[in-house]
Amino acid sequence: MKKPTKVTALVPAYQAAEFIQPTLDSLSAQTRDHFDVLISVDFCGDDTYSVCRKHCERDTRFRVVRQERRLGYVGNCNFLLGQADSDYVHFAFHDDTLEPTYAGKLCAVLDSRPEVVMSYSDLLLTAVDGSQTHCAYTELDGLRDRVERGKKMLLRAGHWWAPNRGVFRLREAGKIQGLKTNGAGEFSADWPWLFHMSLLGEFARVPETLCLKFYKPGSLSKSWAFSVRQNYEVSAACMRELWDSELSSDEKLELGVPLINWLAQVHSQLKRESAGYSQPYQAATVRMETNGQKITVPGQIISASHPWRLF
Repeated sequence: MKKPTKVTALVPAYQAAEFIQPTLDSLSAQTRDHFDVLISVDFCGDDTYSVCRKHCERDTRFRVVRQERRLGYVGNCNFLLGQADSDYVHFAFHDDTLEPTYAGKLCAVLDSRPEVVMSYSDLLLTAVDGSQTHCAYTELDGLRDRVERGKKMLLRAGHWWAPNRGVFRLREAGKIQGLKTNGAGEFSADWPWLFHMSLLGEFARVPETLCLKFYKPGSLSKSWAFSVRQNYEVSAACMRELWDSELSSDEKLELGVPLINWLAQVHSQLKRESAGYSQPYQAATVRMETNGQKITVPGQIISASHPWRLF
């Protein structure tokens, strides 16, 4: 009989004493066997560690580590990845809750489909003001070609970040060597990581709302300015992941050339701004082919106050 696969929930916690308990309760409610939880409480000034330690005493599947120095979001996630010893893992962020069948349903996809490296569900996003949005990332559905998956992830269309709440194969993720900071610090560090994961294997969506995300006033992403410089730096980090990947030279060029062209255009705008020019820069039109269809995207005005996309 084949040995059952094991999954570990990785909880990077920080300053979460007031709201982490529902996250822990939802993990205790998971119905899948061969499931455990590892919590890393980053160095902080509240009672997050005490809350987690008390929960560990009630559920022996839980283990908590308290960091003696500040690791930051990226460092804390990487600590957890380095400590995990399971077939599958998933991040359980301290302001998210999961339906009881979350781990079982997502792990079942990985158990039955070896070509899939990441399975994820839809999620319900609750904003700070209480408004709610149903988030479903469908862009990678059915895509077997890794270059096409890479193009979709680089485009960052829709709720591209939803798979970051999914279950993934730890061995495959190890090839990336963790999340990485970029020239803008921790800004959108999950994007280059997800981009590289999409090059390693298929992503499979479970079309059910199994994850509930709650934005808090102190949520990390709420502190970001989403400036041109930040997006430039994290896009350059995607280039790093592309060149470190297992893709062939031809595949790297197919993905890399449009990205390099875009980076060059944004670099020109940043140089103009540093020289005192305030007028936004009109980027050139970018043409690319994805999933057999040719796409032409007019050049966008690149400025800190203007919405924009990579392509």
